[in-house]
This record gives sequence, structure tokens and C-alpha cells, in this order.
Amino acid sequence: MSMKNQPFNRLLALLAVLFISVNLLYAQVEKPENIYRVTVNSRYVIENNERTSTFFAINQLIYDSLGRLHTEISFDWETHYPSNYRWHYFNGLQKVKTDFFYKEKLTRIEKYVLNEKQKLVSLSLYLVNQNDTTLGVREEYSYGNTGLVTKATGYNERSKRIYKTTFKYDAKGNEIYRKVKGKRATPPDSIVFLQKEIAYDSLNRIAEETVTLDKIGKPRITKTYAYAYTDDGSIAEKTIIESSGDILKRKEFIYRSDKRLQQIKVYDKNGALIDHLAWRYEIYKTSDRRNRTLE
Repeated sequence: MSMKNQPFNRLLALLAVLFISVNLLYAQVEKPENIYRVTVNSRYVIENNERTSTFFAINQLIYDSLGRLHTEISFDWETHYPSNYRWHYFNGLQKVKTDFFYKEKLTRIEKYVLNEKQKLVSLSLYLVNQNDTTLGVREEYSYGNTGLVTKATGYNERSKRIYKTTFKYDAKGNEIYRKVKGKRATPPDSIVFLQKEIAYDSLNRIAEETVTLDKIGKPRITKTYAYAYTDDGSIAEKTIIESSGDILKRKEFIYRSDKRLQQIKVYDKNGALIDHLAWRYEIYKTSDRRNRTLE
């Protein structure tokens, strides 16, 4: 797949320089490293339910030589301009903060606190509006003997409890129930109710799951997801079924020999191709990013 995003390389380099500069001020434990790996997710133009040779980048993930994902960039499909992105900050190898930019404006900040077992114990969500930053919610987590989250408690800027979320799992450790009580604030992921009915195949893989999901500001939805797997256990197909029983779409996953995702083909209920995504993995071993190697 040929490069069609060269005009964005200078922008990506600038984002990386800005990130590293700010990150050094925020966490001076680990020396910042140069860009090392870039994963590019592209989308092909579909015409008459067939893939054309034209494609554009829709996402890029930028990693440094320590394997830290420090920048995520989303490209607008109409303009192909990278107006939305995320910057991740680290203390050593541990992510401690994320800045969310929407249309090039900082709109959201998340800060993370982990315990000695590297479990997330607190997530603080700050909302940014016209240079005013306010705490939306601080969510603290409790874990059971299995190491899974059993409770999340939300607090406001006055440290007053505003909601409590309970979680339940099946015998295989998959979440099957979540409910928020006291909806005086929105959880960071906006989920206030979740319920799953999971069926497993003979190899204990999820064969089918029916998910009921309720998010703040959106109607409750129920969908069923059916899975097929490759011989090595990777997902080969995912079929999405409406609550009415009608097939909404089917996704076909294609992997490289190293098991990394290479392509996703999406078909509608009639089997017509409606989307085609592809992934490219790059390595840059020099700080000027002039020498690219495809993995």
C-alpha cells in the first residue's frame, strides 16, 4: 500500500515534539525517546460496493522506542485533515494523563492513579471549555479477589459521592452486568447500564453475546454479536444482529503472518461490501523520520 499521507508527516513530527516537551515537564523520571513506530489505519473509497484503489488515512498511532503510545490522531474522512487527536503522558512506562483534542481544541483531560499492583484505582475527568477547566468526575475503583473491578464510585469536585457502579462477571471472568445508581454525573465512559448474555463454543471462546447497553443521552440498545475464529484463535468474522433478528452488518478480519491485523472488510445484510479498512506498520529509527521501514 503506497504512502498517501506524506503531507501530514511534518504535522506528526510537530505533534511529537510538542508532546515530548510537555511530557518532560510533567514527568521527569524517564528520558523522552524518539518516534519509533507508527501504525497507520486507512480506509478505501468504495464505489458500487467495490473497493477502489484510492484510500486515505483515518487514524495513526505513534509509539516511541520504549513502546509507549504517546499520540493518537484521527483524520476527518471528508477533509482528510487531522483535527482530532490525543496526547498521552507517562511517568516512566506508566501512563498518567491523556489530553483529548477535538477540532484542534483541548476539550477533555483524564488523569490516572495506579496502585503498586499496577491496577487503576482512580480516574479523574476534567472538562475544558473556553480556557476553564473543571472536574467532571473522579471515579475510584475497588477490586475483588479475582483482580476484576467490582465497584466504581464517582465523586464531584467537593469529594461528595454522586454515584456508585456495581459490576458482575461470569465464571470465565467476562463482564455480564453493570449498573449505575445515583445518576447525578456521567461516568467517564457514559455507560449507566450494561447486560450481556454470553454463549461459549467448545473451546471456551465467545461464540455469541447479546448486549444491552444504556449510555447517557442515547436510547437503550440491544444487539447480538456472533463470532467465528481462525485456527489460532483470532476473530475471523463478527456478525452484528439487531434486536429484531435482522443482520445489520458482517465484518471479516484478515491478519498478517505475525498475527497483527491487516484488513477489515465490512458487508451489509445483503453481503455487499460497504467498508474496507487496512493497517500499515512502520518503523522510524532516526529522529528526522526520513528513513521509513515497513514491518
